[in-house]
Amino acid sequence: MFEKVKEVALPQGTVSPWPSNLAVCWLDTRNITYVAVIQSNNIHIGSWDNKAETEVTWETIQTSEPVSITEKIIDVTSVGLVHPNARNFPIVIVGSTRFIHVYDAKKVTQKPLFSIALGVALRDYVPAVGKDVGPYCRGVTCNDNAVLVGTHTGEIVVIMCNGDSNFSSRKNLKEHRCAITDIATCRYDEITVSADSNGELIIWQKPVKGVNSRVITKQHINVINVLRKQVIVGTLRGIVQYYSVTTGDLMCEINAHSRPVNSVSVAPESAYVLTSSEDGTFIVSKLHTRKPHAYQVEYRFSDSDPSNVIMGAQFTNGRGSAIAIAAFDSNVLVMYKIIKKTAVPAT
Repeated sequence: MFEKVKEVALPQGTVSPWPSNLAVCWLDTRNITYVAVIQSNNIHIGSWDNKAETEVTWETIQTSEPVSITEKIIDVTSVGLVHPNARNFPIVIVGSTRFIHVYDAKKVTQKPLFSIALGVALRDYVPAVGKDVGPYCRGVTCNDNAVLVGTHTGEIVVIMCNGDSNFSSRKNLKEHRCAITDIATCRYDEITVSADSNGELIIWQKPVKGVNSRVITKQHINVINVLRKQVIVGTLRGIVQYYSVTTGDLMCEINAHSRPVNSVSVAPESAYVLTSSEDGTFIVSKLHTRKPHAYQVEYRFSDSDPSNVIMGAQFTNGRGSAIAIAAFDSNVLVMYKIIKKTAVPAT
C-alpha cells in the first residue's frame, strides 16, 4: 500500500525529542503542504507543491530572547501549524517555557507577528510550593479564528486572529485542573477537544467558550485528534482509544504500540487514522462509522524500525495518500506514499 519514496534532509541538526514534534498544514486550493519540526531551539518550516511534486524548500526560525546585554536561548516545547479563517496562509505557533510566538508560515522572518509571555498569559496562576513543575506549552489547535495553546497549569491560552497580522489575547479557558497534554480540532465539524495529564477529555461547545461534556478515560493521555465526531486518544502505554463525541462512550480500544503513542494524525477525506510511537512503528487504519455497517477500525498498513524513536508522523494531504515521519535524533524526514500497482496482463 504505502512505500517509502524519499528522505528529505533538514537544513541543519536533528529532530528533538518532543511528542507531536511534526506539525502539518495543507492548502488544497493551492496544492501546498507546510511542515514544521523542532530542532533544538530552532523551528524548521518546509513547504512543497503537491500537484507538481516539487522539492521541499526550508526556512528556519531561530528562537532567542534578549536578556539584558546577553542573549538567552529559550526552550521550545511545542510547535503547531494552523490556518485561521481570517488568513490566506497558515501561521506557525511556537510554545516555549517562557513565551508563545506566532509566525507567518509563508513569509518566514525572525520577528514574530505576535508574542505573549507565559507569565503574562497565566497571570492568575499561583504555583503550589514544593509541588510545581517547570512551565511549558503543549498542544496547539485552531477553531475558526481562535488559536488555542495548552499549558502546564491546565489553562488554555486563547489568541484571536483578526486578520493577516492582527492578533490579540482573550480570556484563558480554565476548565482543566492539571497539565494539558494535547488539543485538537476537526475543522469540518468545528469540534474542539482538549486532554489533560489526569486522563480527562473536555469536549468544547461551539464556539470554544463553554464545556459541552467531559469524558474520564482513566488513561495517561499523551496525544489526541478528532475525526468524524470521534476523539482518538494515544496513551503513554501504547493504547489507542476511540471515544464518541456525542455520547462520550468508548467505542474501540487497540493495543497498538509497545511504547508511548507520540502522534495521532487523521485524513478527513478517506477517514484514515495514523498513529506513531516511540517503539519505531507507525500504523495506518481506516475508521468506519457509517450506518448500517458496524463501527470498525480496520488495519491498512504499518511499518517499523526498532532503531527509530518516532516523535511525529503526519498525513501530508487530506486524502491520506502521503505520510511524513520524524524520528528523534534523525536529520531527515522520511516520506511515504501510496503507490498504485500496475496490473500484470494474464498470459
